[in-house]
Amino acid sequence: MVFRGYLVGSAVVVADINEARSLYSMGFYGKFVGEDKVKLNEVNNVSSPLQLSITEALYLVDKGLLKVYDRDGNELGRDALVKIGRDTVANFDQVYTIYMELRDGGFVVKSGLKFGSLFAVYERGPGIDHAPILLHFIEPRRAVTALDITRAARLSHSVNKRFVLATQSDADGKMHYIAFEWFRA
Repeated sequence: MVFRGYLVGSAVVVADINEARSLYSMGFYGKFVGEDKVKLNEVNNVSSPLQLSITEALYLVDKGLLKVYDRDGNELGRDALVKIGRDTVANFDQVYTIYMELRDGGFVVKSGLKFGSLFAVYERGPGIDHAPILLHFIEPRRAVTALDITRAARLSHSVNKRFVLATQSDADGKMHYIAFEWFRA
């Protein structure tokens, strides 16, 4: 099934409630408008549209699961979505690569904003398990500072999570991930 979404600002909204429920159930994509952390067994009780970030929408377009339309009903191609992402999300290309690598690796990836990070990463999904990983992106060619490490340590300890720093290598263009985890000696 190919789902239908509509560009609203820099987000994409799946307005059809049945499509919204189905898409969310496939991997906890998006967020139901006005709802918080909907569990899979509660999806059929939700009667609001699903809002996707531009990152999520592009991923679903790339997987052939979503078509995005503007308010006039014209389909927006991948290039148009990438442009919107680049115009509205800092370091969009890298953010998208991280999102894609994590999703393709079987993780559920949600916004980490409330934790002060880029992404909260779940092994199974919100409402099933707590996000064991918080991920923060370090811009290319920016050195990791003592402040970055202190921030990672404090934040991960305060919410009992692993903290991961991601950055893109100049040498090979690949993402590299560094994990921090608390332990008692």
